[in-house]
Formats: sequence, structure tokens, C-alpha cells
Amino acid sequence: MDKSNRTATYVGIVLIGVGFLFLVINLIPGVGAGATWPIVFYALAACFYLPSVIWRDMRKSLSGLFIPGSIMLALGLMFTYNVLTHDWSSWAFGWTIIPAGVGFGLIVSAKVGEWGKAAAVVGLWLLIGSLAFFSLFAALFGDTLLKFFGPLLLICAGIFMLVGTFGKLLNTVSK
Repeated sequence: MDKSNRTATYVGIVLIGVGFLFLVINLIPGVGAGATWPIVFYALAACFYLPSVIWRDMRKSLSGLFIPGSIMLALGLMFTYNVLTHDWSSWAFGWTIIPAGVGFGLIVSAKVGEWGKAAAVVGLWLLIGSLAFFSLFAALFGDTLLKFFGPLLLICAGIFMLVGTFGKLLNTVSK
């Protein structure tokens, strides 16, 4: 399939997906745009993720698109939480989830684009650091749900750090 056919395929898939999404939203009684608008961010994330899937021969050069796609995914998750819980005050610290999206996108981009291990490690640190700050603020200032999950995320981040450090220590000792 040549490049122009792939582009038409990509645009066609996006249009069909958006049309289907709005059709389903409009057909479900009691569900309106007020409750479903965060889906726009998931659609945007898909628009950034799909090119490397569709244009496989250009996958390495398109891998950088995973970074803005992951930012859109992180925003979609945060806005979905806000819409479902009506906890809009969480945006006082919720913005700290955006660097986690950058970190996740960097990890995926480094893997797909073969950027090397160093880029993936930077992405991992950015992801963990951002989630740790978000968790800390959620534990301190969040509503009931965030006050429960914030400390759990901090515990998971700590375990990950200890296991990662312990693994490095074992590798150093075994050499």
C-alpha cells in the first residue's frame, strides 16, 4: 500500500472512530457531552499513536509521536477522574500527572524508535518522579478516594525503587 492510501486509511479510521463514538454517546439515554468530553483526549492520544502503527516502514521516525499522545492520555485520565468524582479541586496538584505522560511517552518512543536505554531510563525516572509527587499531594490534599490511592502509589513507587536499587546492587556484587 502506498503512502497516499495509508494516509486515506488513517484519516478514514479516525473519522469512523469519532463518528461511531458520537453515535454511541448520543444513543445512550442520560449520557451527554458533559459527562463524556474527556473522550476527546483519548481520541487525540489515538491520533498520535496510530501513525506508527499504520506506517510501519516509518515507525522509527514517527516514534516521537508517542510523547504528545501519552500527554493526551494522561490528561484524559485526569479529566475522566474529575468528571466521575466532581473533584475539580484536585487540579491544584493534578497537573503533576502531565510529566508522567511525558515519561511514559519517552519510554515507549525510546523502545519503538530504538533511541537507546538512556532515553528510556530518563522516561522511567520522569514517570516515577511525577507519580510520586502526584501521590504525595493526593495523600495530603486529595478527597477521600485520592487520600486512599495516594499513599498506595507512594508505597508502590518506594517498592519499585528498592527493588530497582537492590537489583543493581546484586548485579554489582555478582560481577
